[in-house]
Amino acid sequence: MRRKPYTEIGISRVPCKRCGKPSRYQWQICALDNKYFGVCSNCDILLNELVLNFFGVKNTKIKLRKYIQKINQRSKS
Repeated sequence: MRRKPYTEIGISRVPCKRCGKPSRYQWQICALDNKYFGVCSNCDILLNELVLNFFGVKNTKIKLRKYIQKINQRSKS
């Protein structure tokens, strides 16, 4: 784990902390001493869904669907 955020190139070289696939995003978690770790797109979506549900955000499925569309648009460009 790392204390400074990864660069765009750097994060692609790090395996996902959860499943081992190539990372695309990074998360910083207080319980892990604020260290950064990489997550793949699928695990990032699962984390976002977990957080939305935890906070009781209304329309979670709609917000998650919009987020997935945003991720898919980024990957095409």
